[in-house]
Amino acid sequence: MEFLGNMIPKAHAADSSAAFGTAIGPVVTYILNPIIGMLFTFGLFVFVYGVIEMIIKGESAEARSTGQKHMLAGAIGMFIMVSAWGFIHLISSTIAGL
Repeated sequence: MEFLGNMIPKAHAADSSAAFGTAIGPVVTYILNPIIGMLFTFGLFVFVYGVIEMIIKGESAEARSTGQKHMLAGAIGMFIMVSAWGFIHLISSTIAGL
């Protein structure tokens, strides 16, 4: 009966998904995660710049408005980067689990 197992073709779908997960892992680790980290850091700097701008130039309504815009843009940027990281992690863990 052992020889019949060699004659029946096997489905290689699981092997190809594992190979895809193995191939995409380094891309996520060495390219996407550092890019997301740098963009998150940039968003944090924009947010902190807005806070500093509001504190230093607090007497001017225009400067406060500009500082609030910088803070909002930085917060939105950080939210987008955390969401992108979570989405990429969800997709890569789903592919790796196949």
